[in-house]
Amino acid sequence: MDGETRRKSIIEIIRKCDTPVSGTCLAKKFDVSRQVIVTDIALIRANGVDITSTNKGYVINAENKCKRIIKSCHTDDEILEELFAIVDNGGCAENIIINHRFYNRLEAPLGVSSRRDAKEFMEAIRSGKSKSLSSATSGYHYHVISADSEETLDVIEEELKAKGFWLPLDDWILQ
Repeated sequence: MDGETRRKSIIEIIRKCDTPVSGTCLAKKFDVSRQVIVTDIALIRANGVDITSTNKGYVINAENKCKRIIKSCHTDDEILEELFAIVDNGGCAENIIINHRFYNRLEAPLGVSSRRDAKEFMEAIRSGKSKSLSSATSGYHYHVISADSEETLDVIEEELKAKGFWLPLDDWILQ
């Protein structure tokens, strides 16, 4: 199979899958190295397909998804509660962003769209292998949240407000 055909197949596999598809899984399917898949993904992105790398694998961002940036503050012990509020109401925590005094804006993909994703993320934090990015800013952080409609995003925002996590946005984040 040539590279172009493989890349078209990769797009179709990721598009049809409801969960992220790992590079290792794609490498095995096409009998190539993971590095070949990484290169293929870069070429696919260069051709305008919006693919995100998450800690679980690759996802194609749905063009019909609504997105909103929210600001939040809570302790590490409340991370799971925040993520559940997002996913239980039909949203996906696409990423996390912090504004560090020295490092400036730092962003990392999350791709948390289910309780299972949220629990796995928290397990990685609780295992001690990693710390939450928001711990570097005393719990203050931002998320890009995606959902199927603006109404769903409104529901998520109201839930976060009710839990005391939601904060008004700062001007710098919108730039």
